[in-house]
Amino acid sequence: MQSRFLPKKPVARRSGFTLIELLVVISIIAVLMSLILPAVQSAREAGRRTQCLNNIRNITLAIQNSAAARAGGIPYLDEGGYNWPVSLLRYMDRSDIADSMGVSTAAVNTTSLAVLVCPNDLNNFQQPNGLSYAVNAGYANMGTPTNLNTGTQTVIEANAATSNPPNFISGYEIGWISGTDGVGNTSGLDADCARDTGVFFRNLSLDSGVAPYANDTFRMTLDRISLKDGLGQTLMILENHNSQNWGGGVGAYTPSLYTIGNQTATSVLDCAVVFNTYDFTKLPSTTGGSFALLGAIKAPYTSRMNLVKGLKPRQSPFPSSTHPGVVTAGFCDGRVRTMNENMDITVYSYLITSGGTRRGQGIVSDNY
Repeated sequence: MQSRFLPKKPVARRSGFTLIELLVVISIIAVLMSLILPAVQSAREAGRRTQCLNNIRNITLAIQNSAAARAGGIPYLDEGGYNWPVSLLRYMDRSDIADSMGVSTAAVNTTSLAVLVCPNDLNNFQQPNGLSYAVNAGYANMGTPTNLNTGTQTVIEANAATSNPPNFISGYEIGWISGTDGVGNTSGLDADCARDTGVFFRNLSLDSGVAPYANDTFRMTLDRISLKDGLGQTLMILENHNSQNWGGGVGAYTPSLYTIGNQTATSVLDCAVVFNTYDFTKLPSTTGGSFALLGAIKAPYTSRMNLVKGLKPRQSPFPSSTHPGVVTAGFCDGRVRTMNENMDITVYSYLITSGGTRRGQGIVSDNY
């Protein structure tokens, strides 16, 4: 039988990609990445901002719960000789730290608490004693800033290391009513006016200094704020990446340390935000107790949000964040939101005060 061989079908030879085809594919990939990467980055930033808002909400609720346990009294800036976050440990489910503080200060100085730090904060994230949030300490006489007009304005609390008593560098040393500034010159009426400038104040109950500070037992309450400007119109806490030291007030923490009796407290540069009275065109001592007569706010001003975006740690007690264009904030009613860094500076100065409308300030609209 004769064998027959079927001819094999010729296999087409595969040719490679041409250079033009490769360039086209690479170009398409590059275009897709340019479209996708910003969206990915935006999503990641949105996640970090949400985490930051959750942190500030938890802190605000802890402050409210702490106040509820003491008839509405808000913690002192230097509660118990430590910075204000220490007084909130039990309300943030960290009783373990609170219980160990009497044994060792290391529990405060070496511990990183995620709830106290914004994930965007390059200065404090995952750092021992890191702090990204600062409470509203009202109007403060911080004086003329350094590096004015350079966009890196900073201030110092020059007398914070003076002992018993120091200049408090706050609304307390301003002669709102008497017209006479300075420790030992202001009156009780001046102090009462100063209490309408903010929310958090230092504990002066053990201060044996001069009036009106000597043994002053004043503590701000939620009821006082509610009866004046209102809880929803008063800022309680704001983001500041120039903050630090959530514990504070222990050992020889200098140069910001001052002594009141057997307690210690740290500077507003650590854990508070203020509105610098330098930014007003009129001296507070000439206003006769009316915040409305402070005059227009002059530029360049030091108190504006995000003027120094975390670039001057412990030199800038003003709102600061690396979230694009915003700063997270919590109000005394528990509401949290982002605040536009370009918001009207006058409106911001109104939101700082807890009793500004009783001192002549305008009413703030809900659409700020």
